[in-house]
Amino acid sequence: MFKKIAGLFLAAAVMCSSAAITASAAEAEDDAAVAAADQSGEVSADGSSDVSANGSSEVEAGNVIKFDVKKSGWNNVKTVFCHIWKADGSGDWPDWQTKKERCKYDASTGIATYDLSKTGNTISKSDGRVYCVVFSANTGMQSYNAIMDGNCIGDTLYCTGNQLENPEDSEKKANEAKWENNPDCGPEKKITSTGKIIGSAFPEGESDVTLLATYLVAYYDDDAKTSHTQDLINELKVSPTKVMGAVTDRLNAINSPDKNKIAPAVEKILSGCTDPTTGKKVDKDQLDNAKKTGNKGSSSSSSSNGSGSASGSGSGSASGSSSNGSNGGSSSSGSGSSGSGSSSTGAVKSGVETTIVFVMAGLMVSAAGVMFLARKKREE
Repeated sequence: MFKKIAGLFLAAAVMCSSAAITASAAEAEDDAAVAAADQSGEVSADGSSDVSANGSSEVEAGNVIKFDVKKSGWNNVKTVFCHIWKADGSGDWPDWQTKKERCKYDASTGIATYDLSKTGNTISKSDGRVYCVVFSANTGMQSYNAIMDGNCIGDTLYCTGNQLENPEDSEKKANEAKWENNPDCGPEKKITSTGKIIGSAFPEGESDVTLLATYLVAYYDDDAKTSHTQDLINELKVSPTKVMGAVTDRLNAINSPDKNKIAPAVEKILSGCTDPTTGKKVDKDQLDNAKKTGNKGSSSSSSSNGSGSASGSGSGSASGSSSNGSNGGSSSSGSGSSGSGSSSTGAVKSGVETTIVFVMAGLMVSAAGVMFLARKKREE
């Protein structure tokens, strides 16, 4: 009789243990599924999954930019296109006036709306002034390059009516464009081929110093254009030494094969200039040092690469060079999600280990019960 009771007791203990282990495994699977769902949700909230989902949720939330055709004074418009690219010229973006650039145009209101997800890139509110945008129409009208950041999402661009000198071709005009609610963005600031300064906004990392440095690198061997150097220095209120450093930084960044020809030529141009920040003639020793070392550690140094690339974006013919760009924001959010996922996995492992401890304790209690019954049997 005793053996039967003990056997039943042990069988019950084993069954309970198996049930506990099965329940624990199921719980672990559920926790892992929740963790995976949470991780997926974080990527969707921050990164590239907005685009992979065709941007539908973001479009509903206002992931668009607009252009006011009526306010711009454009007539006989039937089709409007939006051309966006990364200011540094990196990445892949839709080609000029292709289907992916076509806007949804409401002729009754004069508002053209462009869905940013059609670019194939993720553009988010947290992005800085790293984009350029041009709106154009079937009539041949187009806006001048406008700087754009994430805050411009949902905003409306319009042409002011002001005609700017085309930076690449002084015989052509460009239609100045501004954002209704983002004055920090707007027409890209550049120096035209005739030495005039147009626009007001810089892409991220650029400055008046890099602006002039880019101009001098482009026209270092053109006496007619470099004759404007002192006037430009005075208008921009920049140090010739800082400009020299930015020239060196840019030449290094683009690994120019003509560095040893361009740098000395620019140094010669700047050596005769007066520094408006000090009111004195430029210090030639400092100028020479800047030519050799650049502006290392300064904001001008860090921005020289962007300045050089942006100058090639060309406002006059946005269709060609401006179809390049990229957005690297989604990668950082992805790494953050990975961290979140790994911590959830740790919690699942902890739960399994705790369950095993309880199962072992149950087996020990069962064994103690069997021993108690055996002792009682002997006493009888």
